[in-house]
Amino acid sequence: MASNQAAKKRWRLAAAGLLVAAITALALAWTAYNVIHTVNGQSEYYQVHDYYAENQVMLAADPAEGWTQGILAGPDTPLYGVRLYFSSLDRVVHGTLYVDLLDESGQRLTGAALDMTEILGLDFQGIVFEQPVFPEKDATRYTLHIYYEPATAEDVLGLVYGTGPMPQELELDENQIPFVPDPDAAVSANAANPAFPLTGGTVQPEGGATAALQYITNYSGSIGLWLCIPVAVVLFAAVMGAWWLIFCKKAGAAACVAYAVAALGLAWSLITPPMAAPDEYTHLAGAYSMASRMMGQPGVETGYDNWGKGTYTLPMRSCDAPYMRNKSGEVGVFGYKQILDHPGGFGNSGQLTERVDVVAPSNPLPAQYLPQALGILLARLLGLGFYPMLWMSRLFSVACYTALTALAVKIAPQGSKEIFGAAALLPMGLSLAGSFSADTTVLGMAFLFTALCVSAMTEKKQVSIGRCAALLVLAALLAPAKAIYLGMVTLVFPIGAEQLGGKLRSRIFKALVCVAALAGWLMANGETVAYTFRSVDTERIRLAVLPALVLGALCGIAWYKLHKKRWFKWAALGACGLILLAGGGTAVWVLANSGQTFTPEELAAGIQPNGESIYTFSVGYILSHLSQTVKLLANTITEQLPVYLQGLVGALPGEPIVHKLTLSWSLTILLLLVPVCASVRRAEQPARLNRPVRWVMGLVALSVAGLMVVAALIWTPINATTVFGIQGRYLLPVLPILLLLLGEQNVFCARRDVSRGVCCAAVFVSAAAALQSFALFCGA
Repeated sequence: MASNQAAKKRWRLAAAGLLVAAITALALAWTAYNVIHTVNGQSEYYQVHDYYAENQVMLAADPAEGWTQGILAGPDTPLYGVRLYFSSLDRVVHGTLYVDLLDESGQRLTGAALDMTEILGLDFQGIVFEQPVFPEKDATRYTLHIYYEPATAEDVLGLVYGTGPMPQELELDENQIPFVPDPDAAVSANAANPAFPLTGGTVQPEGGATAALQYITNYSGSIGLWLCIPVAVVLFAAVMGAWWLIFCKKAGAAACVAYAVAALGLAWSLITPPMAAPDEYTHLAGAYSMASRMMGQPGVETGYDNWGKGTYTLPMRSCDAPYMRNKSGEVGVFGYKQILDHPGGFGNSGQLTERVDVVAPSNPLPAQYLPQALGILLARLLGLGFYPMLWMSRLFSVACYTALTALAVKIAPQGSKEIFGAAALLPMGLSLAGSFSADTTVLGMAFLFTALCVSAMTEKKQVSIGRCAALLVLAALLAPAKAIYLGMVTLVFPIGAEQLGGKLRSRIFKALVCVAALAGWLMANGETVAYTFRSVDTERIRLAVLPALVLGALCGIAWYKLHKKRWFKWAALGACGLILLAGGGTAVWVLANSGQTFTPEELAAGIQPNGESIYTFSVGYILSHLSQTVKLLANTITEQLPVYLQGLVGALPGEPIVHKLTLSWSLTILLLLVPVCASVRRAEQPARLNRPVRWVMGLVALSVAGLMVVAALIWTPINATTVFGIQGRYLLPVLPILLLLLGEQNVFCARRDVSRGVCCAAVFVSAAAALQSFALFCGA
């Protein structure tokens, strides 16, 4: 009987595995089908000669001889093809169109053939050459030979052209072809370039003629399959490997999370186009600079322009400089194609011979960019090119995030492991890990710090010296790395004295943790704090507060000497209260009356061309304009809360400010539900946290949210309707805390252990989000 039950169980497991594999393969195949049909055959082009009139159509004197059109191109203008404005004379024409590209000697370099039935009415028609041509020198002259073979004598084709002199402000010399970035600005103009006449027509207009012409400078071809194969293989391995570990091997939570995070992080490193992640170009500059300093080479160099504004120049290798950006990278098929066009390879020089203007990160800490910098360092030692170096650095970032989150899950007490696992497997954290981001290490350290604290709170045994050292180091690194996470270090307070070796050791340890975090925080964020209080009269505050502190100290000494006398106890308490009340009230009054006041003329003069004011919020301005601040915060919550939830779970792939990509709401809801399900306790499981611990955790979460709002407010213009700069991903480090608090409410309870199902669901939903993000990136 037992053997039959075991056999049935194995068959059910095998059937479930086959079903999961089939569903996964179907989802991957369907996405690949859509991606391939979206990205294949896409082209990029710009207008070369856009001065024409649609009623000017030149017929060929002899279709077999056709037309010739001179063109000019340089080394920065690859020619994948051309776009010509044809006219089919209001009918469907049959036959074959040929376009040959000839060099200066008249030799055919490349060309293309096109079925004339594709030409319908008046429209630009793209003609992609058999092989692209890459000019090797400036002002390289070519000739387009355009001719066709009609099926019948009635199948006639014409070219739209421009005639007459060019506008005065756009006159060109004989070596130039007009280039108009905005075709709408000159669509009514009608001009020709006499240096490159269109010949072969039935008539030659006086003053010459030039065909309406566009260069195809990039072409995707059949790249879709090459993009889909690696992503599909990695995602299939991630889903099936996690399913096998969870249900077949019944591996521990830490091993399952480690595998899933590593595999999905690898997928995100392939999915996210170069420098398309949040502020990736800034973090790349910081990591590259750090790698250079580790190799004894110069890092970011600071300077000032003619207006006194700070500038940053990064010495780079000659193979890296052409691809470095000071803004977010492009998405779409050509964001991926640039990797295939410039594979890099080995043997690149390590000398920093180029200087590139970059946007340097503010107050970077070595720990923030250490994984990525090590990846850059190794890639440069191997002589790899830019894009292989970029990918290797992303792999190091994934490895760091995997190690920190797996360790957090391993340390977390039983019953809380699935919470940390579900938070670590959200697409937001995985996408950051699979790119250049300072938040990768910050997020991993926050998870590990929280897990260490929760473990110390719930376990009865004494905390080891190694874990105490880890808590101290993480507190010293976490707060300076991201200013808004300073309050997280207070999670050490609920740890019992017996777990830390007695009351004295406990107090010393907690004091050291707070001092290390606060000292590092002030060193890294001192300038920002000073800027926040820029409009406050600090001298008046010192005059009011310092005497109050001195009196308070005197009261404390008197208390120590006379605290046994009942009458003195109450008198001292009352005096201290009055002193603190007077000092605090004076400080608040000074702050409230220190805000900047602007006249209507100053406000009008401070409006920038984009409509934003040059004046931003400060502590003094907030307290002196409370109603305006409250209204701003209320508008922010009502208008932006859904966006913050999307950012928290990773439903806004890429740089959300630039790319505006959004996952479907059905998938977003699933991403929100999985962590909520992870917080559910079993019915018989005792409470994980007592009431004092829950209060501390709630205050920690509020402190992070409050500091995030304040940090965003100081960069928000005073005429804004919502707070600038708040992103949901900033709350991801405190998500385990919120889930622990949610699980203690006993709103839902599970009758049996659902941890494996939750872990599996987290992997499946995260993989689905990665797959949809890939489709969005490709189709953008």
